[in-house]
Amino acid sequence: MNKTNKNFKSDIFPESDALFLYREQLSGDHLELGIRQVALRKDLAVLHRWANHPHAHRFWGMQGCTLKTLYEFYNPRIEAGQLQLFFACVSGIPVALIEAYPVLLSELAGLAGFTANDYGIHLLMAPYREIKAAVDKDIDGLSVWVLKAVQQMLFDFASVARIVAEPDERNVNACRLAEKAGFRYIKTLPLEGKTARLYMIARDER
Repeated sequence: MNKTNKNFKSDIFPESDALFLYREQLSGDHLELGIRQVALRKDLAVLHRWANHPHAHRFWGMQGCTLKTLYEFYNPRIEAGQLQLFFACVSGIPVALIEAYPVLLSELAGLAGFTANDYGIHLLMAPYREIKAAVDKDIDGLSVWVLKAVQQMLFDFASVARIVAEPDERNVNACRLAEKAGFRYIKTLPLEGKTARLYMIARDER
C-alpha cells in the first residue's frame, strides 16, 4: 500500500453540522436534491444501518460494524482533515452517503501525479426502501444525478481542480455509474483490498 502524505492537510470544507452546501431541482420536478454535511453523532444510526444493509456488504466493507466502531473509524479521520462525509438528500431525506477525501491523504498519493487540488469520492446509495420512502415517484438515473450534484458541489470550491473515483473493478454498476456521470477511465491499479478502476474528471470536463 502506498504511504499517504502526512504533512498535507485539507481544510476546504467549512465546519457545519447540517448546512446544505448545494441544492437543485431534480430535472424540473418539484423534488429538490440537496447535499449537506453529515453530523456524525446525530447521523450515526443512519450510517450504521446503511453500512450493515446487505446491499453494502460486498463493496462497502463495513458489515458487522457496531455504532462504536463506526464512530471510531470516521471521527479521527474527519478531525484530521482526511475525510468528510455528506448526505445527498431528496426533499431533506438522505438517499446517499458521500465520502470526500484529499487524494494526497490516501493510498492514491504518488500514483498518478496528484496534487493538493485533487479530491476523491466514494458513494453509497441508501437501501432501496429508504429511497422509495423519500421519492414519491420513479426517478430514472437518481444515482447519476447524485454523482453529478456531488461534482458540482465540490467544484464550487475553487481549490478543487479534479475529482477522482476508484471503484472495485468487480463493481460493474459503480464503474458504469462513474462513466455515465462523465468520469474518464485512467487505468486499473491495485489498492488495499481491491483492484480498482481509476476514474477522473476535471473542472473543465463537465
